[in-house]
This record gives sequence, structure tokens and C-alpha cells, in this order.
Amino acid sequence: MKNINIKFIGLVFMMALALGSCKKWINTDLNVNPDAPSDVPMSSILTGVQANMAYNTIGGNDLCRVTSIWLQYFQGVARQSQSTANYYLLPSDINNLWVTNYTNTMMNLETIMSKATGSNPTYMGIAEVLMANSLGITTDFWGSIPLSQAFQGVGNLTPAFDNQEAVYTEVLRLLDDAIIQLNTPGAPSAQGDVMYGGDPAKWLAAAHSLKARYILHKCKLDNTVYTQVLAEVSAAISSNDNDLQFTFFDAAGSQNPLYQFMSQRGDITMAKVFIDTLNLVRHDPRLPMFATAVGDTAYVGNGWGEVSADVSMPGNAVAAASAVVPFISYVEVLFIKAECLYKTNAPVDQVRTALIDAVTASMQKWGADYTAWMAIYSQYINYSSGAPLFKEIMTQKWIALYNQAEAYNDWRRTDNVIGLQANPLTSAQRNEMPRHYPEAQSETNYNPNTPTDIDLWSRVWWDVSAPTK
Repeated sequence: MKNINIKFIGLVFMMALALGSCKKWINTDLNVNPDAPSDVPMSSILTGVQANMAYNTIGGNDLCRVTSIWLQYFQGVARQSQSTANYYLLPSDINNLWVTNYTNTMMNLETIMSKATGSNPTYMGIAEVLMANSLGITTDFWGSIPLSQAFQGVGNLTPAFDNQEAVYTEVLRLLDDAIIQLNTPGAPSAQGDVMYGGDPAKWLAAAHSLKARYILHKCKLDNTVYTQVLAEVSAAISSNDNDLQFTFFDAAGSQNPLYQFMSQRGDITMAKVFIDTLNLVRHDPRLPMFATAVGDTAYVGNGWGEVSADVSMPGNAVAAASAVVPFISYVEVLFIKAECLYKTNAPVDQVRTALIDAVTASMQKWGADYTAWMAIYSQYINYSSGAPLFKEIMTQKWIALYNQAEAYNDWRRTDNVIGLQANPLTSAQRNEMPRHYPEAQSETNYNPNTPTDIDLWSRVWWDVSAPTK
């Protein structure tokens, strides 16, 4: 009774305040919140953007969990994740990802760029790098997206959709301008940057790295891009220590998104394909970081339609409370280099060396005990050339980019050179791996310009069909 009385008194007090305010409703300060700053500093906006990108845009479960199931790192064994494994992804499933990409990430980056124009090249360059990455992620999964008429708030609630080629033009323009901004002599550091501490030189390398990635995505349209990519690689991230990544920490509400998903839902396990590839085929020393053991040393994954509880789960590399979310890494840059050397007909020894460098960097990033294994692997690679060598480059990249959405882009643009088999069960919507996200239900409901001719097997602009033989 005492608690009820306290609540009642509090309610009466609030009503009295409300009634009192009605007497002076003509008040120019009525809609002003004295506790909310009218002009949020760029440093505060930047910190929030980076956290949101890591939790939603880049590392979110609606992105990485879905593609990790499709790429058979994980197996969906219950609820929504089981549907994902059967290639059902509904427009309502990705509403949160779509909305947060625009409202919490890109709208705020637009604000930083507006504030920084002509006054602070470091903030400008950082915002342009992050905007390019955000646009790149969004268009790579949805194809055509709002851009030229976007970011106007209530000024335009039904923006037109720009085709992906136009979006890519803007992605690369942003990166080119970021490179200019971050090269400005005497450019100051940026406050609020929790990824690189505001260091323009590190952001500059990240800009070149992302430019290499996005140019490479166009390889099915233009086989001359590999030379352009190698030029960017030469100025890209040059060590694991300089990866563009966001580090979460073990505090309530601040943990890694996959950690939170496993704690709250846990309807995924490790997939048999990935576990067996690392454990039975390759004896890969990264396995203890990538997955949990069953018992002391056994590693087990669920196959299609299997729901065994005695199975490995995602490991600390991706599912610890403080696990990092990579935006782009030195490891990825090295794999890009190996692929482009192969595609430009570089001497095979150079290609092999680049591959070994990439695999070694991945081992080092995750603290694997790799010395003996790497010695054997290096000998094995000495016998590889031609198409098998390219397949090995992409297979090792699939392993190294575990639970990263970029691996899904690789799978599409190389037409599954690594040889993943689609879900063969009759429960699957189609026995073919999806290539496209559905349009968000929220956008379809309120924007009549939303494309209506898209399904999960549509292809984005750069993912052209392989020529028929």
C-alpha cells in the first residue's frame, strides 16, 4: 500500500504541473529542452556514429548473423535464425538495420560533414571515410538506395532510389576527397574518435584500404581494376595494429553485438562446413579462437537441419563481450593484394608469398600458435598454381574474414569459387544461396519509390551473371 500511495502522489504531482502549464501555453520556450544542447559538437556525434556503425551498420546481427549463416560459418537452429538458414529473410527482419543505417549513422555523418566543411579537414576526412563505408555496405546489400534525395529529414520523406552505379561513384568520390582532406598539412587530430584517436595518418591508410575494396567489387564488370587496386594497397593499412575496428567492452549494454545475441537468443551454433574445414581438413590453429570446444578438445558443427545441443558455439574472436568489430583490416588488405597479383599475372612466387603473408597476419591477429603449422602450409603452397591457387586465396580469405559481411561480397563477386553448397533440404525456400537483401518493410510502406522487383536472388549491379559457355 505504501508503494501505491507514493506512485499516486507522484502522478498527482505530474498532473498538477501539466495543468499549471496549460495556463501559460503561449510560451516561446515551450518546446525547448534546457538539458539538450542546441548545437552538439562534432566530437560527440563522431563517438556515437562509430559505436552505432559497429553495433548495427558493420557488425550488427541483422547483417553479420544472416550472412554468416548463408556462408556456413553458423547454423541457424531455432526461430528466426532457422528461417534464415532456409533462405527466408522477410522485409520486416531488416527494418532495424535499414533505419539505423540512415538515421543513426548516415544522417549524423552528414551533420559532421556540414559542420566540418572548410573548417576542419580531419573531421571532414573521417566522416567521409565512414560515410563511404556506410553507403558501400548499404548498396552492396540492397543495390539501389536513396542517395541524391536522401538526408533531408522532413524535407523529403519519400526520396528516389539511386542506382548502385551512381552510389559507387559517390562512394569513391568520398574516399578521394577524404584522402585529400586527411593529407592536409598540419591537419589537427579529431576529438571523440574512439577508433584511431583522431590520427589523420591512420585514417588516410584506411581510406586507401576501403578504396581498394570498393574498386575490387567491380571486377566482374571490368577486369582492369586489379591494377588500380594494387596502387591503393601500396598506401593502405600496413599492420594488424592499425586495423580500422571498434572495440567493445564488458559492461552492460556495451558488449559486442554477437555476444549480446548469444546471451539473449542463442539460436545459432557453429556450422558443420566451417568446423570440419578448419578441424578435419586443415587442422587450423585459429579454431580455438573461432569456436568453443565440446568437452576438452572436440569441435562439432550442426549440418543442414541438425539441431544438436552438444555442439560448438561462436568463439571469443567474434562472440566475446569485448570482441572487436573490424571495419577493414590489414588481413583483408593482404588478401586483396594476393588476389590482384594473381589476376594481373604476377610471378607465381609473388602470389604465394602474398598469400602466406595474409594467412600469417590472420594467425597473428588472433594469437594462434601457428609456427609449426605455417611451416607445413608454406611448403604445401609451393606446389599450388593456376586456378587451385586462386581458390586457395579465396578459401583462406573466407576463413580469415569469419563473421564479416565482406566475405559475402567475395562469395558473390567470385561466383562461389570456394565451392559452398546451398541448403539442399526441401524446407529451403530455394536450393540456391541468396544474393540480395529484401527491401525494408518500413520503406515499402511509406516510400512509393521503393523498388518492387527485388527478391533474395536478384543481383546487384556489380554481381553480373557469369557468361554462359
